[in-house]
Amino acid sequence: MNREQLAYNKGYRVTKCGNLIGMRGTVIGNIDHKGYYKTEFRINGKDIRFYTHRLQAYQKYGKKIYENGIIVRHLNSNSLDNSWENIAIGTLRDNYFDMPKEQRDYLALNVIHMQKANIKYSKDFVLKLREEYKIEGGYGRLGKKYNISKSTIRNLIKLRKVF
Repeated sequence: MNREQLAYNKGYRVTKCGNLIGMRGTVIGNIDHKGYYKTEFRINGKDIRFYTHRLQAYQKYGKKIYENGIIVRHLNSNSLDNSWENIAIGTLRDNYFDMPKEQRDYLALNVIHMQKANIKYSKDFVLKLREEYKIEGGYGRLGKKYNISKSTIRNLIKLRKVF
């Protein structure tokens, strides 16, 4: 069973205006570091975190929110507005076009910048880094050796796709 189904079965509900109502009938929820309302409950000693917008979507669309390629969208791009009218499901592409044009342009510029930064290190260099890391480890040590930040070293080793 998914988080939203568990929360719904425990008695959590989202009102039409977007407030999360807890099991005691009061408005609850906190804002996480990404700007979404969330809350937690425990089942069998395990913390279960769920998001208000996803519970609202579950109430509105049911199990369709779990279909492959489907995400929950905030139509007005305000992640704190979980009202019935503002929540929809769709694809990432749909979500992208929900944003104002200025926001889409800003994101596109950042993607281009990140792609250029990723090209800075050759495939051979990244493969060499990975081999050194397997043998000796230590992002800090490799960072000092090549004068690259630890976070960049980590991203090259763990995240960079090598074609």
